[in-house]
Amino acid sequence: MSQYRNDPRLITARFTSSCSKCKTKLLKGTSIYYWPSSREVFCTKCGEGTYRQFLSSAADEDVYHGTGNPYAC
Repeated sequence: MSQYRNDPRLITARFTSSCSKCKTKLLKGTSIYYWPSSREVFCTKCGEGTYRQFLSSAADEDVYHGTGNPYAC
């Protein structure tokens, strides 16, 4: 899958923050979803659905452009 600078990603929090959706406190060292373009962070519960939707769309785009394998595991 092609990756770009502003693609959302799963990272380890480097400092304490809060989820942009549910306002849960996210402690340093926990896994969080980060959207660089909007500079938002989400807990794993709130961000997983949107993140998986992004990955699906990105994979579909790769197949459309002929660079992805639709049958790969």
